[in-house]
Amino acid sequence: MIDIFKDYILQREELLARIAQELQLDKTRLERMETAYNAVAEVLKKDDDFFNALEIEVYAQGSKRTGTTVKPINNEDFDLDTVLHVFDIYYNHSPEKVYNALVKALEKDEYYKTIMEKKKRCVRLNYKSDFHMDILPACMPNSFDKENIKIPEKALKDWSSGNPKGHANWFLTIANSVEKPMLREFSTILLEAKVETEPLPEELYFKTPLQRAVQLFKRYRDVYFQDKDYPVSSIVITTLVASLYQRENSIFETIDNAARRIKENYLESVNKREKFKVLNPVNTAEDFTDSWTNEHYKSFYEFITDFYTKWQNLKTSFETGKEDYIKLFGEGVYKQSLNEQFKTFSKSTTDGYAKSSGLIVGGNALTNSAGNINQNQGVKNEPHRNFGGKY
Repeated sequence: MIDIFKDYILQREELLARIAQELQLDKTRLERMETAYNAVAEVLKKDDDFFNALEIEVYAQGSKRTGTTVKPINNEDFDLDTVLHVFDIYYNHSPEKVYNALVKALEKDEYYKTIMEKKKRCVRLNYKSDFHMDILPACMPNSFDKENIKIPEKALKDWSSGNPKGHANWFLTIANSVEKPMLREFSTILLEAKVETEPLPEELYFKTPLQRAVQLFKRYRDVYFQDKDYPVSSIVITTLVASLYQRENSIFETIDNAARRIKENYLESVNKREKFKVLNPVNTAEDFTDSWTNEHYKSFYEFITDFYTKWQNLKTSFETGKEDYIKLFGEGVYKQSLNEQFKTFSKSTTDGYAKSSGLIVGGNALTNSAGNINQNQGVKNEPHRNFGGKY
């Protein structure tokens, strides 16, 4: 049986997976979101003025589709991006016509008209919970292509091209190309080693290193840009990390190599006096950085450099990396994930500190007259649940 606390590389990998799992949206919230956009679809299908005569689909795009969701910092609403896909050729309708039809259909509903907000090219529904949903209208580019879409320009005067399903499929194909990911290889041993606690989330050891890497990249993006301008968009991060992925089998190596390669590619572009571009891999005519100013580029490079520098301090041990784990992911998330790891694996270790920590967190610790923590005699220690930190 493996002792996870004697293998820092394995312990670090397991901890990174726990941090990413802690950061992602839980199953209940994801189900509420799915219910929400399915409900919108049903309302639109009953719209007598426009949509009921057309085949339509409302579906999620972005992080929900790629399995890379991250909770917003400071209890902000999660931004659920969806597409209202009208299966009719775009030149049969103007962007303004489809947009206005969407607004009108939602305004006829007593509930939706109270939570609807008009945006430049989409409609937002502000749910009184922990997310809002942006609905982007779209049409077909031709009579047979049901994956690529035409979406409104911001002024609603013309159509532009998009392919959110294709981008997600591109990402997931790369993510699933990994062979023998570290945690999946050790999953049986790790599950055997755990104490009898609550069941572990099914995907803890089975989500791919690339998906976890993107989650952790985006988390530090959120932390880093809390008090800075020009944040890097999720689509840029997702595209860059996936395009530079070389089937690394661990979360740590995926991030380490991706951050280094991004820095190298950026500097190479600068040295050649070329614009650093992030092109849509399924529509190379689309540049995700086409609106970037010099300030955007400067901010982007500083962010990647800072992330990579902090990441190097995680290579050796928790002693050298503790402060950087906190700076990267937040004190509360780091401490909770580490304590849960202690709680899960403390029974199978010979490491005295880990065993004691696991007993305390799990609520099974007693302290005897000599001050030693054990399970057999002494005064019961209350389980530790205050993990500190503002996020």
